[in-house]
Amino acid sequence: MKRYILLFVLFLSFSGLLSAQSNTGSPYSMNGIGLLPDNFGPYTSLGGVSAAMRDDNNINFLNPASYTAFDSNRFYIQLGMVGEYVHIATHQEKSKYRVAQNAALNMGLRLARNLYTSFGFNQRSDIGYDLYYHKEIAGDNGVYYTQQISGKGGLNDVYLGLAYKWKEFSIGVNTSYTFGNLERRLTLIPLLTNAYTINTQEKIDATGAIFTFGLQYRLHLSPTSKLTLGSAFNLSSALNATKNYTAYKVNSSSNETLEDEEVDRGTIRYPERIIGGFSYDYKDKWTVSGDYTFQAMSKYREFGSLQDFKDYHKVSLGISLLPAHNGRRWWQRNRYNVGGYAVRSQIYLNNTYINTFALTLGSQIPVFIQNRELLLGVAFDGGVRGTRKNGLIQETFARVRLNIAFKEGWFMKRKIN
Repeated sequence: MKRYILLFVLFLSFSGLLSAQSNTGSPYSMNGIGLLPDNFGPYTSLGGVSAAMRDDNNINFLNPASYTAFDSNRFYIQLGMVGEYVHIATHQEKSKYRVAQNAALNMGLRLARNLYTSFGFNQRSDIGYDLYYHKEIAGDNGVYYTQQISGKGGLNDVYLGLAYKWKEFSIGVNTSYTFGNLERRLTLIPLLTNAYTINTQEKIDATGAIFTFGLQYRLHLSPTSKLTLGSAFNLSSALNATKNYTAYKVNSSSNETLEDEEVDRGTIRYPERIIGGFSYDYKDKWTVSGDYTFQAMSKYREFGSLQDFKDYHKVSLGISLLPAHNGRRWWQRNRYNVGGYAVRSQIYLNNTYINTFALTLGSQIPVFIQNRELLLGVAFDGGVRGTRKNGLIQETFARVRLNIAFKEGWFMKRKIN
């Protein structure tokens, strides 16, 4: 009983942190629901592949069909944390920011013969930016004002997934309750004596359900090699949304509300997304995996209006080496990963696509403890988003992800000598 109470408290604590944190500092997150995570999940060091990935150590929540790979006698707990350093540059200015975040909390187990489940919290999008502009007031030579544009928030998921296995074929579905708020602020500060500062705030609260379906099929090509094919896709979903707008002016002696109203009630149309890929394993030692992701972000709508987005595309590839599964030395039992990915995002500004290119590497280190196993994954992710051409911003980033996976022997029967 104490174990289940602990899990419940952990869930509540993590959900509060997940909904309250600011997860990015990128100016590109000001568009729509924010930045979509380009590289996410337990296989981050393999370029973020997920469609065909399945093993008995990790919870691959990006494809629910993979849950059928769980050890039937174990209860799984997985925690992902990310730290990021970003250098931002335009053709005139430079800046930098750092963020650290809880990225995911996932659990899983077998329910019955060939039936498995997973549940937990994940992030779906991030907003976080703070920009300053110093400009001259039109028509008033030598008179300037400062403009601050900031935003925070994003969308998060609480999900419950089920998966069923029949021979070498697995199917699964995640039902996600998606929630979050998208907040944008604007401050105008005229550099004049006794002038008013104008503040505006637009806040969108969104909730709804998103269903993700997964398929995986394993082919035994020879006694020493196997090929897994996989796909995961979610249907287009309408999230219920409310937009509130507030404007007020402030000076040293007063604070006057100019406008305070509920602007609109409607929906945010979250578009369909599909991931397809393969994973080839040779002698349980070498693994080569690849994915292609497509999301129809050109269909993204807010309150009935199309946004100026393009479709999202991502290609990722990863290679993994496990020297010896039962090797005598600790380094032989570690899994070593390297990969990369390229993204053409939904953001299109000044006739320019905002693309991302990155390389990844990392390792998964097994730690054996009495009646449980721990897999410590460390992944490094470095690359470039955007460009300094056409008056845009280039971000050079470096991330480290720590993925901790526990396998508890709660369902193993004790042996009596």
